[in-house]
Amino acid sequence: MCDPVTIMAVTAAASTAFSVKQARDQGKFQSGVAEFNARTAANEAEATRSAATAAENTQRQRTAELLSRQRAQLGAANVDIGYGSALQLQEDTLTLGEADALRIRSRGDQAFDALGRESMLSEAQGDYAKTAARNKQIGSLLSGASDIAGTGVADKWFTPQSAAKPATKSSFNLNLDQVSLGS
Repeated sequence: MCDPVTIMAVTAAASTAFSVKQARDQGKFQSGVAEFNARTAANEAEATRSAATAAENTQRQRTAELLSRQRAQLGAANVDIGYGSALQLQEDTLTLGEADALRIRSRGDQAFDALGRESMLSEAQGDYAKTAARNKQIGSLLSGASDIAGTGVADKWFTPQSAAKPATKSSFNLNLDQVSLGS
């Protein structure tokens, strides 16, 4: 049968391992959701741009058809379409039609930009989720180490003789990028 100190230490280690895994899984999930949202927003942005381009082209086609009908009606009435009010009517039709087409383009560009910003924000949230998960994993490891040390196991591991040994600089050189957190 194990002594209570060992049971407490094993329980603390298992709890720490579970907390680290839970933090990693939560970070992966949140990062995955953010990446999905970023891709969805980017796809919506492209669809919006395509729809705006199609609407802009449709508006220009409508303007050309209207201009053709005007010219046909003016010609049928024996009006010279190259002078005076007939010419002014055609120029106004072209100007107003082009203004409508450019307004459609502008609205499409605004929607595209907004969805692009949404996509970038989602990507940033994904990056933050990864960082937050990693920080939570490290915090769990440190907290777990503290809990294990507080169980009394440290008294068995570290004796007055081991505390008297001077620590070398290389023994405390911990690079967190090299620590495997199971990701």
